[in-house]
This record gives sequence, structure tokens and C-alpha cells, in this order.
Amino acid sequence: MINIKYHYTDDFQRKGFTIKGHAEYAEIGYDIVCSAVTSNAIAVNNSLEKLAKVEFESEVGTEGFIECIVKESFLNDKTNLLLEHFELAMKRIKREYPKNIKILKK
Repeated sequence: MINIKYHYTDDFQRKGFTIKGHAEYAEIGYDIVCSAVTSNAIAVNNSLEKLAKVEFESEVGTEGFIECIVKESFLNDKTNLLLEHFELAMKRIKREYPKNIKILKK
């Protein structure tokens, strides 16, 4: 199962996400759930870096683990929109594959 944790500031502003695990929907290389989650996470991370020009508190991408947390001093309307887009995409994927994704908020 993929576990997705959203990170917020103390005043509930979006600041990032952590993804752990594998969907186990299909064998490696054919798992459309893992592919969808990973491609969305990488796209948002790249957009935060290139379009919003943020610096990261944490930026990690390894097998079965992705973390993208923006430094609080870089949070603004652009970062919020990109992170909200990611949350909406994950919610939609979870709706289609509820046994493969768990969403948490921190």
C-alpha cells in the first residue's frame, strides 16, 4: 500500500508531502497506481522548483519513498495551488484504487 502524508504549517498552510511504499496493484513495471502517484509527485516537485522557484526543507526521491517539503519562507499562492493540485490528484486516484492508497494529514 502507498501511504501519502500531507504536511502543513502550524497555521494550516500546505507545505508538502511524503509518499512511502508500493501500491502492489500489479508487478513492478506494470503497476499503474504506482506510476500515477509517482508521476504526479515528480511533476509537482519539478513545478515547485522550476515555476515557483522554491527551496526545499526536504527533497528526496528513492525507491518506495518520495518527500517534497517546501521551506516555509517560500510558501505562497503558487505553492499552495500546486500542492492542492497534488492533493486533488491523489484523492481521485484513491477513489479509483482505495485498497492501494492511504492518505494521512500531519
